[in-house]
Amino acid sequence: MIDLTKDKTRFNKYTLKKTLSTELLLEDHLSDLIALEKYAGDVEKLKQKLVEILWCRECVTNHSLELLGFASEAITGACPNRPAWEELSITADEIYEFFEPLKKVEQYSKSVFEKARQFNFKIRAIRKKLEQGSPARLEYIGITQKSGDNGNEYIR
Repeated sequence: MIDLTKDKTRFNKYTLKKTLSTELLLEDHLSDLIALEKYAGDVEKLKQKLVEILWCRECVTNHSLELLGFASEAITGACPNRPAWEELSITADEIYEFFEPLKKVEQYSKSVFEKARQFNFKIRAIRKKLEQGSPARLEYIGITQKSGDNGNEYIR
């Protein structure tokens, strides 16, 4: 068994890999929700579409809590790029606090979709900062970044 507390390189690699994969899942869930914004005024149609795409609020809140945990570990474990980890911690907490009470489809107004869009952009931008700020970049976890993708792009 490996003691990650004694091997900084492996600890950093583990934390970054788990964080990036969870961020991608959260981005995907938020993008799926954002794509249904046109149904915000039609509760029945929105319910139908949410079922069709298997969208789950619990996934969003669970991934937010996971990111909060990974960010906490990264900060405590002195992973490189502390400002990005701190930003992730704050943003993950905001996402959790925002979505946790939204348990009824009737609550999903236009403002919820706009907030989801803002969160999605923030999470993606933080992911890019973590990718850029990693000393070994992403090669050590088997991910390569597309050139020219600076995290500012957003597809609606």
